[in-house]
Amino acid sequence: MIVAACCVPQAPLLLPGLTGGPVPEVEELRAAALTAVETVVGRGVDEIVVVGGAPHTRPYPSDAPTPAGRLAPAPGRPPQPGALPVPLAVGRSLLSGHPVPLILQGVDEHASPGDGRDLGLEIGARPGRTGLVVVGDGGARRGEKAPGYVDPRALDVDASIGEALTRADLSALAALDPGLCDDLLIRGRAAWQVMAAAARARSWTGHTLYGDAPFGVAYWVVTWLPTTP
Repeated sequence: MIVAACCVPQAPLLLPGLTGGPVPEVEELRAAALTAVETVVGRGVDEIVVVGGAPHTRPYPSDAPTPAGRLAPAPGRPPQPGALPVPLAVGRSLLSGHPVPLILQGVDEHASPGDGRDLGLEIGARPGRTGLVVVGDGGARRGEKAPGYVDPRALDVDASIGEALTRADLSALAALDPGLCDDLLIRGRAAWQVMAAAARARSWTGHTLYGDAPFGVAYWVVTWLPTTP
């Protein structure tokens, strides 16, 4: 059963050494993300399942190499063989100081809501005390300097996602529209739908530690703890 959960961004800049030096926005985000995973670990978990976007829905070895060089391969060039997808690498990095068994579970970024639900129910049915760390970003079309430039729908959709995460609104997350999320370059949709299904056995209280878009991409750090024991 899931006893605690959090979501953190999949920002590659959270991986060690990529900024080349301290960047205030990244350090603030990293501090919030570390606090979130420490909250999950602190619930006395037997294991932690890390869920993040991947080319295909499948588990990854816990000792798979971190992506090196270009984090996104050039068009037509295959990704680094055997390397973790960036979201799973970020999640593993944030948990590196905690001696808790990790299960790294990739979910196809374009997985249907039904497939995400099925995977989430499977995770939620794991025996023992399971912690859940979900890695994903919001929209990347929030302004002229955003990676995807401007889409007038982006701010409202991101606001609704941020509210759903803060309120632990499982129904709202399950109802996210794949086509709209793809249009807005929202990379966390499938992972959040896995989270919603995995957590459905109990009610939750959400707490947002970070919510901003410092590089034109919406990032949230949110913890979910059970409303009742």
